[in-house]
Amino acid sequence: MDQVHGTVVITVPDPGGHSHPPRGVSARWAGAGDALVASGTSDALAVLTADCAPVALGSTNGIFGAVHAGWRGLVGGVVEATVSAMRRQGAVGVVGALGPCVHACCYEFGADDLDRVAAAYGDGVRATTRAGRPALDLPAAISAALVAAGAGRAPGTDVCTGCGGGYFSHRVRGDHGRQVLVVWANGPPGPA
Repeated sequence: MDQVHGTVVITVPDPGGHSHPPRGVSARWAGAGDALVASGTSDALAVLTADCAPVALGSTNGIFGAVHAGWRGLVGGVVEATVSAMRRQGAVGVVGALGPCVHACCYEFGADDLDRVAAAYGDGVRATTRAGRPALDLPAAISAALVAAGAGRAPGTDVCTGCGGGYFSHRVRGDHGRQVLVVWANGPPGPA
């Protein structure tokens, strides 16, 4: 999909139903948005990130999602909207796992924007950088968003893209590369 740092959730039909991808893209193209939801075992969902939070969502009955959560989309409710879209498809027992993203140590954040995130998810998202400047604790914000959505939290990858080594970081190093989070169902959905 064309990620836009927003809150649009795209439900992927199974099978087919996709528009043609842009030139050079070999996967099925879902359009503009920041989250995908599917239930077909023939689908794999992917989001690209460098510092934003990639979130893999799954359910006990095979409905799954992939979220690209930048801070603006997070404040707008992209995680909650994705869990809601999954539930509209019949998902039960939804859990989310966080992938590599920038952590507070490397994520200096403006006071006004930090206030916006804290207003949505509580003061637990406030932190400081290694240099002692105000920072956003993005993993804490994702955890709060999962709680707000009524979803559980599964183990993920607790590593900072800025200083964790081996990951792309646009914010810290100006990298142009991206990590890919891929989510798929591991078999046919079970009963709801």
